[in-house]
Amino acid sequence: MPQIQVYTRQLQIASHLALYFPEVAAMMDEGDFGVLHLEIGVLKLATLDAIIRRDWETVKKHFIFIADLFEHAGTELCNALEISYLGNLLYGETSINFAKARSMLPKPLTIALEKIERHYEDLTS
Repeated sequence: MPQIQVYTRQLQIASHLALYFPEVAAMMDEGDFGVLHLEIGVLKLATLDAIIRRDWETVKKHFIFIADLFEHAGTELCNALEISYLGNLLYGETSINFAKARSMLPKPLTIALEKIERHYEDLTS
């Protein structure tokens, strides 16, 4: 996967999904385009489906893509990746499939997920 440039608010993630994961981009509703959390949410749903089907190759590809986005993300994209992808995908999930998926996370995403989990734990204590 080529290096992804620094993301700004104007850059739609949908265009990168269409390039790297056209099957995921095809799942988007027209109203999702340009709404960062919805664009990220579509990839989250595709990853969730891959986890449930135990399609670990697809899960790995999605995680690599998200890690690359995360590495080059501005504040808004970083927030969307943490909440709409990592948090909504993995927070509180403990089944074997999700444990396997968590073990596949690249280190920066593991750290980000742990940060999210600490935040939610602080809110509930």
